[in-house]
Amino acid sequence: MIRRYCFAVLAGLFLVVAGAQGSLAAKDDKFPSKAITWLINASPGGGFDLHSRAVARVMRKKLGVNIIIRNVPGAGGIISWNLLSAARPDGYTIGIVNLPGAIVSELFKETQYKLKEFSWVGRISAAPYVWASGKQYNLRTLKDFQQAKEVLITESGYGTTGWVNAALTAATMKFKPKFIMGYGGAPASNMAIVRGEGHARALGLDSPGQMAYINDGKMTPTWVYLKKRDPRYPDVPTVGELGFPQLNVLAANRVVAAPPKMPKDRMAVLIKAFRAAIEDPETQAAFKGMRAKTAPIYGDDWLPEMQTMFELIEGNAEVFKKALK
Repeated sequence: MIRRYCFAVLAGLFLVVAGAQGSLAAKDDKFPSKAITWLINASPGGGFDLHSRAVARVMRKKLGVNIIIRNVPGAGGIISWNLLSAARPDGYTIGIVNLPGAIVSELFKETQYKLKEFSWVGRISAAPYVWASGKQYNLRTLKDFQQAKEVLITESGYGTTGWVNAALTAATMKFKPKFIMGYGGAPASNMAIVRGEGHARALGLDSPGQMAYINDGKMTPTWVYLKKRDPRYPDVPTVGELGFPQLNVLAANRVVAAPPKMPKDRMAVLIKAFRAAIEDPETQAAFKGMRAKTAPIYGDDWLPEMQTMFELIEGNAEVFKKALK
């Protein structure tokens, strides 16, 4: 069903992107010479969207062409990544990829994309998480979660990094999750908890929009996925303090990719512009304003990090197979 749905949406969206790009001339000596489409696998307002826009805003100046943002949420990101994989390898379509979420989708669901075939521009950020519950629930400690009959976790879809986090966290900390899916991104998933449709989920520590739920008292932080406590929430323990230091690796890696089989000269142009945009004071100021940090890795230097994530997911295959059921 997912495959048929993805093919249908993919076909429609490919026409949109193709129309935005136009056709390549037989010989395009100047790259880029027209607008680039940037695909985002999530709705506007979340971390993937905000971080992408902050970098794209400056990359436009570095490349001298417009970058058109296309939000393509759905199927946990699969629609966007399938679209990226199917795009012409000419440098005029790039997109943000959610890792390790995209790895889970590739390994355990039906996808057209293959992550190891993508051409990698670089990582923007690696955002840590805080686990939080609705203030109306008596879920304040790890023991509360372990003793709960079930924990309702709201997410946009299977394969998102938030879902990967929750599945691994529940299996490792030994509480019983039940996933409530279909929300249109992190903001909608958080509002669902406030409305009483779910109990808890992982929030991005670098997302002011998500942290507002905690700062406004609508949600209660329980633990952070950090080696040290967050100074904003000094009373909230780390996963290591609770006895699960292996969960420190869980973060939302936001990585920019181009289609497979990209020409090396065009990849060099994209990577150079991406690096310049990340290091630009305007971008750094934008991230500071979001209370976020960049964590750049450029080009193929990203591959060892991705391989480590593949090994983590493959080593916990039964956890994800069970959660997907």
